[in-house]
Amino acid sequence: MSSSRRLSNGRSPLVRKQSQITSFFSGPKENPSPSTTPLSNSRPKPSPDANFNPSPSPSTDPSPSQRKQKKPSLEVPPSPASNPRTPSSSTKEKPHSAEVVGKKIRVFWPLDEAWYDGRVKSFDKNSGKHVIQYDDGEEEAIQLKKEKVEWVEEEEPRKLRRLRRMSDPAETEGQKGDVDDEEDEDDADDSTDDEEWGKSVGKEEALEDDSEEVELDDDDDEEVTRSRTGQSRSSSSARKRKKLEVGKLDCAKKFRFDEDEGASASKIASKISRSRNSVSVSNNQKSQALDIISSNLTGEAAERFEKREAEKFRFLREGCKDAQGRRPGDVNYDPRTLYLPPGFLKSLSGGQRQWWEFKSQHMDKVLFFKMGKFYELFEMDAHIGARELDLQYMKGEQPHCGFPEKNFSVNLEKLARKGYRVLVVEQTETPEQLELRRKEMGSKDKVVKREICAMVTKGTLTEGESLLVTPDASYLMSVTENYQFMENQNKKDIVIGLCMVDVSTSKFIIGQFEDDSERHWLCSILSELRPVEIIKPSKMLSPETERVLKNNTRNPLVNQLVPSLEFWDAEKTITEIRKYYSLLKHLAVLPNGGISTDGDNVEANSCALPHFLDKLVCSGTSGSYALSALGGCLFYLRQAFLDEKLLKCAEFEPLPCSGMIKTPQQPFMILDAAALENLEILENIRSGGPSGTLFAQLDRCVTAFGKRLLKGWIARPLFDTKSILERQDAIAVFKTAGLASGLQFRKELSRLPDMERLLARLFGSCEANGRSAKRVILYEDAAKKQLQEFIAALRGCKLMVQACSSLSAALADTESTLLDQLLTPGKGLPDMSSILDHFGDAFDWSEADRTGRIIPHEGCDVEYDTACYTIKEIESSLSRYLKEQQKLLGDASISYVTVGKDTYLIEVPESLRGAVPRNYELQSSKKGYFRYWTPKVKELLSELSQAETEKESKLKGILHRLILQFSEHHSKWRQLVSVTAELDILISLAIASNYYEGPTCRPIIKEPCGSGDTPSLSATSLGHPVLRSDVLGKGSFVPNDISIGGLGQASFILLTGPNMGGKSTLLRQVCMAVILAQIGADVPAESFELFPVDRIFVRMGARDHIMAGQSTFLVELTETAAMLSLATKNSLVALDELGRGTSTSDGQAIASSVLEFLVRHVQCRGLFSTHYHRLAIEYEKDDKVALRHMACQIGKGEGGVEEVTFLYRLASGSCPKSYGVNVARLAGIPFCVLEKAMEKSSDFESTYGKHKLGSGDKFLDGMRENEIAVIKDVFEVMKRWSHHEDQTINMSLLCKLQQRASLLVVRN
Repeated sequence: MSSSRRLSNGRSPLVRKQSQITSFFSGPKENPSPSTTPLSNSRPKPSPDANFNPSPSPSTDPSPSQRKQKKPSLEVPPSPASNPRTPSSSTKEKPHSAEVVGKKIRVFWPLDEAWYDGRVKSFDKNSGKHVIQYDDGEEEAIQLKKEKVEWVEEEEPRKLRRLRRMSDPAETEGQKGDVDDEEDEDDADDSTDDEEWGKSVGKEEALEDDSEEVELDDDDDEEVTRSRTGQSRSSSSARKRKKLEVGKLDCAKKFRFDEDEGASASKIASKISRSRNSVSVSNNQKSQALDIISSNLTGEAAERFEKREAEKFRFLREGCKDAQGRRPGDVNYDPRTLYLPPGFLKSLSGGQRQWWEFKSQHMDKVLFFKMGKFYELFEMDAHIGARELDLQYMKGEQPHCGFPEKNFSVNLEKLARKGYRVLVVEQTETPEQLELRRKEMGSKDKVVKREICAMVTKGTLTEGESLLVTPDASYLMSVTENYQFMENQNKKDIVIGLCMVDVSTSKFIIGQFEDDSERHWLCSILSELRPVEIIKPSKMLSPETERVLKNNTRNPLVNQLVPSLEFWDAEKTITEIRKYYSLLKHLAVLPNGGISTDGDNVEANSCALPHFLDKLVCSGTSGSYALSALGGCLFYLRQAFLDEKLLKCAEFEPLPCSGMIKTPQQPFMILDAAALENLEILENIRSGGPSGTLFAQLDRCVTAFGKRLLKGWIARPLFDTKSILERQDAIAVFKTAGLASGLQFRKELSRLPDMERLLARLFGSCEANGRSAKRVILYEDAAKKQLQEFIAALRGCKLMVQACSSLSAALADTESTLLDQLLTPGKGLPDMSSILDHFGDAFDWSEADRTGRIIPHEGCDVEYDTACYTIKEIESSLSRYLKEQQKLLGDASISYVTVGKDTYLIEVPESLRGAVPRNYELQSSKKGYFRYWTPKVKELLSELSQAETEKESKLKGILHRLILQFSEHHSKWRQLVSVTAELDILISLAIASNYYEGPTCRPIIKEPCGSGDTPSLSATSLGHPVLRSDVLGKGSFVPNDISIGGLGQASFILLTGPNMGGKSTLLRQVCMAVILAQIGADVPAESFELFPVDRIFVRMGARDHIMAGQSTFLVELTETAAMLSLATKNSLVALDELGRGTSTSDGQAIASSVLEFLVRHVQCRGLFSTHYHRLAIEYEKDDKVALRHMACQIGKGEGGVEEVTFLYRLASGSCPKSYGVNVARLAGIPFCVLEKAMEKSSDFESTYGKHKLGSGDKFLDGMRENEIAVIKDVFEVMKRWSHHEDQTINMSLLCKLQQRASLLVVRN
């Protein structure tokens, strides 16, 4: 028997996330079992009773060396150490025969040192062997007398009571005929669709004798009263409750896996300590397998679940196989699937089998299993639901929890955001449809049909609260490459293909590019876009690319697909996208029956592709890897039921750095990963958030889609001078004459929802697949929600058109080329007025929003108008017929009346009853009147009923048809959003300059006139765009004048100064000022002149990539190497303290060599800050390098320790020392240490520095031997020269002496 366990609070035992699902079924990693083993030699699962150890230590499993391939037939004496349980005396009794068939038995395997549970299946008289069927389904023939066995006493089945459910108070009062419509609907779908779901051999167990009471509030929120603890944990939104019959509630149904009749359970839990890697992993932690779930259960949850899981699911442990029967050691083993033993399947009911069939094919996902109005989570998924979603476990021995349909979106988003993959299994058949199918088709199914309708991850979320609150894009990235194992990796033979998808906006960014060995291009893209999910071909990427994906992302979910089969190559991708767009062409039929001629989707030929895809397909090998990346992405989206939704109205863009873009000159400045991170352009280094970044300073946008576009502008500043000047002109308008109209424009836009995402969701809803399919049984009014989104989109588009029109009128007299382009209808601004008028005339938007249904106006929909016309004709016929009857009976007072559901009853006065024709059928009467129907009336009523049914049918489809019409113009709606976003950004940049501290100016952008022009950069009173005095505390920010490059001027600044003197800040503010100037914004300075910069290189700060095996110094030099190889004459380089990661001599040598290369060979503009003061001496007279330092004042403090006052002012010349001891003083280093440091600093300076001591003796004592030797030789040459000896010899000695002296100077 198992040892007693602690009670628990019922909370989920799981402590990790997605990996828990896959790794729950992971087998041993160190020595996997063979993939195929003969039946008689296969090793069954160990009995949990054997070698029980409650500790989670891996030592509970047999070591690999103890595992055997074949059990010996000879009896092996028991090992006391490994067999704490003494076998029963039954092992020594007379030989057993057929009388033990059917009995439970435990067999000891000596090499495994473990007991295995099973049952005697049969007896062979000829061989005298019994066939043992182990609990994992495998069988073996053994001779009992030669084996160590133990008979297990069968436990007497407990008498269990079925869980009673409390009745509705209305039924208690005897009103059973009047059932709430909602509950009838619920009952109809819950009571029969899974009639085998909760059945077992015995009855279901009740945890207490009293009735369990399950209550739901009016909104279907769930609260379960727990009998074990006497307490309940309600759902967070619990309100007033009403009692219902629990038997009618799916959320309370048992999902039990009962064993075959007569089987009893072992009483102890066993676990797996080893793990295996999953094909589908999200990060390092998620790639690690977990112990079996039962080993993580605690308290009450452990008492309730772990025994059952240990004995019931032994096939999930060491002997687990994938769906193809492969074991973990197999190279093709797929941990996403699971092999279910036939014996286990036979023990399941129909509902259980259905769940396991879905689960066994998707072991890496959490199943949301639809049952009636509720989504249920069972087994291992239930633990995740209890932990992550705070759901309540249902009573019973099986893990089970659930939530109502209305909470679907919230719970789905929670799990997806936490890194789980969620599989949504929807009900596609009602119990009535099941019954009809059984009758008509002779089906024996007892379970309603269910289908997979969605697979949702953090990269495939299309709706949710976070999308409404957070404007940031969540990119799904597919990556592949042509990596070849070549000896020389420096050649440009590495081509990377990327496809980035933002599913919330249906935007695809596709391209391929050549990259270097350090993958700098790839790093830059990852730093800018930060994908939340990655798709890659399994085992096909190079180690360098894998390293970059790991180090330059923030914990993305990673999916590995099988190359070619799942991650398509270019040829397969072309075939698939042509197939889709060809089908789309044939289906592009308008509601009025005509063929669509809109060029948004496809062109004239049947296989036409969108313009960008067509260019990509025709690009040949220059686009093959981009197409393959698109193929991997499309396959993954197909699994998520999103491919058709996204492709129909997708927006395709080329990757900015893609080699497929052919332009006369580089369109953008390049900011690599190091620049984006070191300058904190989009994310701060501390937390990865936007606080304190340049983006946060400039982001004054009022629209979510404007904020997303602004990020792209900042990450890719303009390089073309003309484009920069056009932006400057537009921003200047909003700072002067257009300020008032710009502010009014912003006020109107502030009411907009995220139109880009709203439109994408609306376009995708046209495709009736996934959860949108008509066959899916949903109780939530999805049509009403869709109608609300459609009306919101119409109102938003109308608001954007009106706002742009008003702004255009207000800015009619301005001279801005860019604003004229954006605001002129037919140019940048699409002319959407006529289309909006059409939808405005189609139906009453306000009424539809209020009632939840569209009543189209006449002329809106031909089919609906036809149905209405038919009804009017029938009503006219009824009116004419009434006049005929009035004339026939001679009484004009005869009229139609309605009684209950009976309409058009001919009401005749009692006085005319004798004149009524014989074909009048009496239906009812009242005092003084009789009511009749005639055959003609009944015929017309029948036609009227059919016509009204047809009208209602057309009315239900009107929303879908209107959305289809709306989507026909999807490219124009997207263009409208794009124009609005640009205007929002331009106004935002105009406003942002008001938040700078100090003066601001419009930068002067110079365009080089010839190749001989020297690029320059100069600023007067340059401030910092982000730092302000109010956040600096004491004092204010000190602006500085700076000049780099230009005719006759130094192109490099060598910057020295005290520690904490502001050197790094100066480097950052110069770089950020250049970025501001080239996105068209104002700069915090009195004046700013600039030749456009093609690329900014930044080497700043100390950090390592220790997980990638890169030290701080290696990272430093890797970034420096990129500068030296990629920088051009138009680049800007900012190097901060290069060489500090190694020894002084090596660091100084490297710093000097790098500076010389940049100055002499690259000849770019740059700033080089350093604490190597000898560099200042070397370049003291070099006109290409300007010596500057950050000024400070030096004073004497306590004990003579220097105290430095930082002035933060850029001054000419170099700083004599770095005053590091002052920083030590500020840091709180003990005074005794400071005194010693000052003393040693003086010694070092006297020995190695440029300041020497004055005393002659001390001077000689400090000289090295070679220096003394040079001085002696000088005296010798002078002596010989004075004696007029051989001048040739003297000249030779002098030359040698000069060489030695020069070498000595260099060394010093």
